[in-house]
Order: sequence, then C-alpha cells, then structure tokens
Amino acid sequence: MQPQLLEAARAFGEGLLRVLGEKGRVEVSLEGEGVCVNFQGALRYLPSGDPSFRTALARLTRLHLKSHYGLDVPVVVDINGELLAHREQLARRVQELAAQVVAEGLRVELDPMPADDRRVVHMALAGIPGIRTFSVGRDQNRRVVIEPADN
Repeated sequence: MQPQLLEAARAFGEGLLRVLGEKGRVEVSLEGEGVCVNFQGALRYLPSGDPSFRTALARLTRLHLKSHYGLDVPVVVDINGELLAHREQLARRVQELAAQVVAEGLRVELDPMPADDRRVVHMALAGIPGIRTFSVGRDQNRRVVIEPADN
C-alpha cells in the first residue's frame, strides 16, 4: 500500500469535515488490502448508526483515490470507532458460540447478516479447531452456520 494513499484518504476526510463545518479528526489505517477511514468527534452531520451512509462515503473516498492515483482501493468508513466495536463484539459472541458447538457437538445457524459481518464471523473462527463455518441462503437471508468439523 502506498503511504500517499493513506494521506490522500485522510485529506479527503478532513476536507469533508471542513465543508460540513464539523470539528473532528480523521484517522486512517490499513484494512487488509485497503484503507479504513475513521471519523472521530462530536459529529452532527455524519450519522454513525447508518451503514448505508458509511457505504456511500466509502464509495466516494474510493472514487477520489481512484481518480487521483489510478488505483481501485477498498475503503471502509467508521465513525467514532463504532464499526470496529461492532466487529469486535460480533467476534467475541461467535467465539463463545463456537465453544458451545465444540462442547455440545451441535450445529448453530446464525441469523441472517450482511456480507461484511459474515466475513467477520468466518475470520474470527478460522483458527478454532473442531469446527467449520460456511454460509447458506440467498441475498438478505444469507447466514453463517457453525458446526462440528466432523459433520
């Protein structure tokens, strides 16, 4: 990852905050093969609980990076670390469920969830011996199944 991509993402986010008249800061970090942009502060115009807003803002940031550097870089937008906290909580919850699956030998089918959350589940459980995970269902009914590895 080119360091100037991180700086360009930060500058784009800071410019957005300026245009909106928001007082806050922008933290950027690597997220797999892409960039995570985390807006921090008491932000009035950036709704933290709206995944579609974060997705739209990530797309704008990605398009900005592509137009300036010619690279199509995945971008994740977080607001006050809420997405990170959600991912960590989800990972802890499914690790507890995985321990139950190992102890009881029973399959667990999770509620339907977005693709990003399913990815978090698969990654959180990838190194746990004795279980396997896979997704079933279609579209908005797609969910993760955790089951003993010997099934």
